[in-house]
Amino acid sequence: MYADHEYYTNEYGGKMSADDFKRFGRRAERRIDSITGGKLQFAFPTNERDVEAVKDAVCELADFLYQIDSYNNAAMESMGTTTRTDGIVVGKVATSITSGPESISFSASGSASTATMEAAKDKKVADTMIYGMVRDSLGGVPDANGVNLLYAGAYPGKREVW
Repeated sequence: MYADHEYYTNEYGGKMSADDFKRFGRRAERRIDSITGGKLQFAFPTNERDVEAVKDAVCELADFLYQIDSYNNAAMESMGTTTRTDGIVVGKVATSITSGPESISFSASGSASTATMEAAKDKKVADTMIYGMVRDSLGGVPDANGVNLLYAGAYPGKREVW
């Protein structure tokens, strides 16, 4: 892996468990490899600052993928209805809670939305956000041979076989 759980928690400050990071870190690496044309697999940067940029990109993307997964899991759990103590059947998504003489409002569909929630709902949005994260993190970062990780042309000195 480009970044391990120790780096994720100690340097990046992430909160995922080791098992979750292993799973989402691998997904993040696959997405980064796809966007960078796999350059990291054969020419991983040697400069310490560039290595950190790659590790941070993996950690940031792993967190994002974990959040999307969490939103999707929460959405699955919130489907359906629940019965209040007074016998009224309502949607499971709470939209308002008051503490006074206790008041809870429910809705069958929540109205709050974040960019991550939108990404959880729409793969195109997620893909755009993922590319943006990788572009922001690795733009201008060279591999071990000095080729920009985001360079999309034929790799210099490497012959394409068709």
